[in-house]
Amino acid sequence: MVFNVLDFGAIPDRKTLSTKTIQDAINFTISKKGTLVFPKGTYYSGALTLGPDITIVLEEGSVLMASSDLEDYKHKEFILAPYADNLIIKGKGTINGNGRSFFDDKWQFKERPQPWINIQDAKNVKVEGITLINSPSHTLNFNYCNGVEVKGLTIKNHPQSPNTDGIDIRNSSNVRISECDIRTGDDAICIKNHRKPEKWINSKGEPRPKITEDIHVSNCYIESDDSALKLGTGSGYLTRNISFDDIRINNTRYAVALFMMDGGRYEDITFSNINATTGSRHKQEYPIFIDVHTRTENGKIGDISKIYFRNSEFNTSGITYISGHPEHNIDSISFKNVSFNYKQRLDNSDWVKPKGNKTIQRWETAGDYVQTKADMLIAHADAVTFENVVLKQDTIVNSNFELINAKSDTARIRITSLD
Repeated sequence: MVFNVLDFGAIPDRKTLSTKTIQDAINFTISKKGTLVFPKGTYYSGALTLGPDITIVLEEGSVLMASSDLEDYKHKEFILAPYADNLIIKGKGTINGNGRSFFDDKWQFKERPQPWINIQDAKNVKVEGITLINSPSHTLNFNYCNGVEVKGLTIKNHPQSPNTDGIDIRNSSNVRISECDIRTGDDAICIKNHRKPEKWINSKGEPRPKITEDIHVSNCYIESDDSALKLGTGSGYLTRNISFDDIRINNTRYAVALFMMDGGRYEDITFSNINATTGSRHKQEYPIFIDVHTRTENGKIGDISKIYFRNSEFNTSGITYISGHPEHNIDSISFKNVSFNYKQRLDNSDWVKPKGNKTIQRWETAGDYVQTKADMLIAHADAVTFENVVLKQDTIVNSNFELINAKSDTARIRITSLD
């Protein structure tokens, strides 16, 4: 059954608050397991709650705009979808987070809806075709979900807007993301695993999944003021079987970043057909950053294993940084048919190792080698292998490649100058 939000009294004039009428329309459509259509126009609304067995269709020219007044939010999110099995959100319309209303001229904030769109404890969810703009916080979040498809999505947030991650995935499985255009002020696609055991129980007292697994991202364009493709910093358990394929990346601080902070494990992660160019407003750049740190000084040290880079090209003025922990090596990092094009190098003499989160401190027991004068640094690692890997540079120098307590056959790396 198909229903029209206008029939419930929603007024698409951009200024009339229609929270109640839209929520009434949603609730009725859920009861009928039907489809709710938003025709052309701008619908101004406070916080909304979605549920199971509903299809939301945003027609071309329709805009669902979030209120700029936090008094209009009954929960911290603009859109909350708990236990929303079989939820579909699709169409050619737009959801506008009104994010600029929550930042000052220097992009600082006091209070804001956070996260923005939150789908959790749900199965068989699909988001397709719509545009998400001006998020005030983490944009599209999937927490404890099984069976997610995101296709043809456009996400556009201001590059200076803090914490406006594009798509965040936590403790979820069987996720497919494809044909998306994501340009945002923080991590574009971020895969996490919760570090707090109390988060592994839902509001019904039922166990949530601990493992984050079977996530596949393909055929996307990304611009990010932080990490384009990221794992962490949340890394409390096991994250495995993740793939990124056919991804084009520009204007980013990190093209690929794996932050292991919470004593968990990253395993079987593949990056293939990646074409990335770093370059952002930040002083430090990393085409690849892989590191094991600890959130607390004596916290459990995590594992990173079986990380594969295939058929890819990275263009950068920064450094490639791969490091385990001085007390625990990472292992089985593999590069095949990968080229690194190093432009005139940034001065890294005063760099400090990033931790992926400003609240995480630097510990003397953890390695920090970002000031090393090398294009590629590998530390505390076993079984790092290379096949047909090329390092191209503006100027050939003697310290292109540095090993620190690492076992690697570097004979299959070719160092040459940029054409």
